[in-house]
Amino acid sequence: MPPRFLSARDLWIWGVSFALVSALLYATGFASDDPDSALYANISARLAEGPVSRWIAPEWWGNWDSDGLFREHPAGVYFLPTALASLGFPAVPSAYVVGIALGLASLLLIGHLVTRICGAADGRAAIVLLQLMPVAFLFRIRANHEYPMLLCLLLTLVALDGVRQSWRWLPVVAVALTAALLVKGVFVLLIFVAAGLWILINPSRERGPNWRPIAACVAAIGVMAGVAYVYDVAYLRLTGETFWWHYWHRQMAPLSVATPLDDALTLARHAGFYLVRLLWHPAPWSFALAIAAWRARGQLIATWRGLPDPSRRGLLFAVAFAALSIGVLSPASRFAERYAFSASYAIATAGAVIALRLWPRFASKLSALDAVVPALPALLWLGLMVGRVVLGPFVPRI
Repeated sequence: MPPRFLSARDLWIWGVSFALVSALLYATGFASDDPDSALYANISARLAEGPVSRWIAPEWWGNWDSDGLFREHPAGVYFLPTALASLGFPAVPSAYVVGIALGLASLLLIGHLVTRICGAADGRAAIVLLQLMPVAFLFRIRANHEYPMLLCLLLTLVALDGVRQSWRWLPVVAVALTAALLVKGVFVLLIFVAAGLWILINPSRERGPNWRPIAACVAAIGVMAGVAYVYDVAYLRLTGETFWWHYWHRQMAPLSVATPLDDALTLARHAGFYLVRLLWHPAPWSFALAIAAWRARGQLIATWRGLPDPSRRGLLFAVAFAALSIGVLSPASRFAERYAFSASYAIATAGAVIALRLWPRFASKLSALDAVVPALPALLWLGLMVGRVVLGPFVPRI
């Protein structure tokens, strides 16, 4: 078992902070001006007015001046907020309460993984530093797919470590990957990319044969196929149409593999688009990676070999996942900064740990502040959330 990076007091204060922020969202009737979040919150509110059997077949209901069945993605992103609204909680804010819950769970899982790889001090520092970057401010309170997908990715990685020792973790792998499929369909591919790298690199140095997590992924694919089939049968029964055929056509139609003659410029432009986002969104921690690479110029191999084995593995995973994510995303004619959300967090996490190594005085001052302020990560989270609710309408998009 890795050392704990959060005390019981931390967890209690974080629980109280989450309850306070949730109450604030409900009391203010919070609604984001982010178009995607507003769309998903409004659709989940409408779903809550109907029977549970209709939850898998949402409609546009006039949002974005559109009507008919909503088939941009499967309906998984609506299930939790719709369930909350069905219990009597205000419908639209429920989507944002679920969003901050999944974001908080993702942050804590990142801290857990950093603790396993680098130690409890780094895990604790990381969950402070990751709250202070552009992508965290942009997605502080959202009701869209990004945090659910990041959480599914992180749960998959944790469970793949666990399954090396015990098959009891296999259901967690299957649930995480199936949930990702139901939330954002084809984008589950990025989680498989992360899973393959995690198995190959094994950043946490978990003992056990590689074939066990590979077998868990294969079993999860079987579960996903079964759930997808049941989903399609139920969707056909409700609407008279299948879901996946229309969905695959919608998602795969804009996929255009670049060729040297016609599409190389487009591919380069898309890759550049994602590279800029991976530099800016995780800043300043992405800059720490760049500075470390610059300082090691001319002796990069010697510097790499001088790193502790866990640090090498963790850094290799983060950079490789970001690079492969760009490779997967760039050929499609549809592109958006949110597609690189999980990759941004991978770069930010690696960069935050590197920053602690590059600037020992910075790390020392952060540690001293953490020792003085009770539950610093939780109180910072609370302050930033309240600030987003109060000041959000007046703060320009970063």
